[in-house]
Parts: sequence; structure tokens; C-alpha cells
Amino acid sequence: AYIIGYPDGLVNPEGNITRAEVATIFFRMLTDEARDKYWSKTNNYVDVDSTKWFNNAVSTLSNMGIINGYPDGTFRPNASITRAEFAKIAVSFFKDHVRETMGDKFSDISGKWYTEYINLAAELAIVNGYPDGTFRPDNSINRAEAMTIVNNTLRRSPHKDHLLPEDDMITWPDNLESAWYYAAVQEATNSHEYQRASTDDTEQWTKELPVRDWAALERAWSEANSS
Repeated sequence: AYIIGYPDGLVNPEGNITRAEVATIFFRMLTDEARDKYWSKTNNYVDVDSTKWFNNAVSTLSNMGIINGYPDGTFRPNASITRAEFAKIAVSFFKDHVRETMGDKFSDISGKWYTEYINLAAELAIVNGYPDGTFRPDNSINRAEAMTIVNNTLRRSPHKDHLLPEDDMITWPDNLESAWYYAAVQEATNSHEYQRASTDDTEQWTKELPVRDWAALERAWSEANSS
């Protein structure tokens, strides 16, 4: 599980996700080797100082070249993140696969800074567009869409019929089984073991695992690397 719900017991799948939250999600997904190699507690952003809860994540991912800020020197951690910005971050983990793509995958992305990133993300099956053929790159991405892209990036493929019984996994009152994002949210918020289904390669969940204490792990990483 890389998403933790809110103190009120909700996971807010249709709410916006901030740039700081996105940095934290991808920081949690790094391998130990990558984290050790690129670990940083410092950055050049004027609005991300060392006391912020997201400082280590933002500093490390910036050191990797996965995320960046704005020309005015800010990172804008509390701002919502656009679909184009999120796609760029996700596809940056596939640097070895970066190549020239053949034509635009969506009707509204031509000739922009994000064109290549979105086209490649679509080729890698990381992102999807809308039924009308658009990607809507400048729209803010919501939490459910973000979880779906992260799952795709990690090749995690849940199916609502292959999860555990509700009594054996974490559930959320605002993540209804009828919602298009139900399985994606369950995948993001539950730690579990699984097997691949032989028919469609989706995950067949077999056992719930404890959710990691990410705050404690980050403190340990920080102390280990500070020396």
C-alpha cells in the first residue's frame, strides 16, 4: 500500500492530489538501491525547506531528475498537479524506453512541452485518455486517476472480482464497488500477496499484509543517510 487514507476514514478518490503528495507516493516506490544512490535532504526550491514533511521526497526525486519546479524557483507543493505533469513524472521512470513516438495518441496534446511524455506514456500503457479522444493535459488529476497511473507504472493489475473478501482487506466508505476506480483504489491502499491469473494476467489476491509505517521508515532512511 502506498496510499494512506485521511483521519476521517475516507480516501477521497475524486479529490485533487497535490504535488507534494505525488512526490511522496513515488518516493515510497523507489527501490532501496535507488533511494541510497539519490538520497537528498536539500533542494533549490524557495518553498520547500527542511522542516516540511515532504522535503525528503521532493529533494530525492529532484536529485534523480524525476520531478522539477517552476522558472520562478518554486515547487508549489500544495498546488494540484495536472494530468500532463503526472504523466511526465510516471514516464520518467522508463528512461531506457524513451524514443521517438509515431504520431500523437490524443487530439489535444500536439506541439506542447508534454507531447513526447504523454505519447510515450500511452505507448507504455501507463495512461489513458477519454472517450472523445482527448487527454485533457491541463486538467488537475484526481486521486483515483493518480492511483490508476501509479498502478500501471508498477504493472500492478487489480481486478474487482479477484480481491479479498471485504472483511479481509481495508475498505473505504467513499470507494464504492460500482465506481470505475474501485479496484485501483483498493490496490493502492492494501498491502497484499497475489498470484497472476492465467487467463488475463490480473492479480488474484491471496493474503492481506500489514500496511507499512511509512513515517517510521522515512525516519530510518533519513538517519541512515544523514551520516
